[in-house]
Amino acid sequence: MALLFFSIVTAPSLAEGKVNKVSGACRTITLLSTSTMALHFLPQVALTCEVRVAKSATDHFAICAIIVRRRPGYAMNLNGLKYFLEVAKCKSIRRAAERQHIAASAISRQISALEHELDCVLLDRRSDGVTLTEAGVRLWKHGLKIEAQLRLVQSDIDDLKALHRGAIRITTVEGITENFLPEVLTEFNQLYPDVIFETTVASRDETVDALDRYDADIGFVYDFSNHHAIETFADYRQALIPFVPTDHVLSDGQEIGLAELLEYDHVLPDDSFGISQLIKRVAKKEKAKVAPRTVSNSLQFLRSYAIRNNAVFFVPVQAVYSEVTGNALAPVNLQCPAFAHRRLSIARRRQRSLSPATTLFAKFAEEHFMDWEARDASALTAARQKWWAPA
Repeated sequence: MALLFFSIVTAPSLAEGKVNKVSGACRTITLLSTSTMALHFLPQVALTCEVRVAKSATDHFAICAIIVRRRPGYAMNLNGLKYFLEVAKCKSIRRAAERQHIAASAISRQISALEHELDCVLLDRRSDGVTLTEAGVRLWKHGLKIEAQLRLVQSDIDDLKALHRGAIRITTVEGITENFLPEVLTEFNQLYPDVIFETTVASRDETVDALDRYDADIGFVYDFSNHHAIETFADYRQALIPFVPTDHVLSDGQEIGLAELLEYDHVLPDDSFGISQLIKRVAKKEKAKVAPRTVSNSLQFLRSYAIRNNAVFFVPVQAVYSEVTGNALAPVNLQCPAFAHRRLSIARRRQRSLSPATTLFAKFAEEHFMDWEARDASALTAARQKWWAPA
């Protein structure tokens, strides 16, 4: 017997073959080797069949009841197949019509159209009901498999809608990877354990590029400015704060301007980071010299280097909770309003439809922004009270 294995695919694929006559019974497609055929359905569903070369006219006939006999691009009407299976189950067009809440004449027309498409008789119509012809029995057997696959497709789609599963690709700046993002992802996964996160840590410019190339579903970026293909839809206020080791001369809270601060040893991320771009932009206005001791694409490295070398390190407080509460870093009392209005944004590519899971997660993260702003303020206040000398 010819072996047919069905699976759902999202795009059609047709194997090359040739059309032969077999005992004048029907047209079949004889393949030279094991190959893949595609049977197209509406709407936008294809079923693929792996066909091993049939060796008899009977086998060919079994195949031709299901496989396209006329032309590439042929589409079998799913409604016709659905009604045929219902009639086969009820053994009556009238009872099938009652179960489907449709006129019997409509079902009869659908099945007649299906018979015309397959060029064979599927039903023997009698006064007391219907029986399946040999072709009808074969279509019924394969149709049950098709129906089961379609239910599986619907189940998978329902799972996605219900957020039971799915993958979310995030590209993010490094500043939120120590505390905010791990905690938010953890809380979300407790609610939706089958959602998988693919998280890439990058600079701001790299995050924007990933969104532009569709390599990320959403991104977290600092100080987002205009971009023809990217839009933001939520903001988290995060001031940029200079920190120093707790034994640094500036750890006591003395007021200082940016130009004077940059005269001390300092470290910066590379120019693809929003932090560096902001500092250099403000420094240029104030005619201050930016001459970092070291530059890196890793905030973690810069933090460790600054602590070991008594240098100034610029980050939002959320990125250094552990070092601030662990008495390794203290905030500098910088007088620079431009740094106070910095923001973190959730971004996506313009006009891109996000999956239900991604949409819910973005909303979930946004709802945590206000809480984390309060936590940032609390941590910064505690550090200032601890290290800064009373006014």
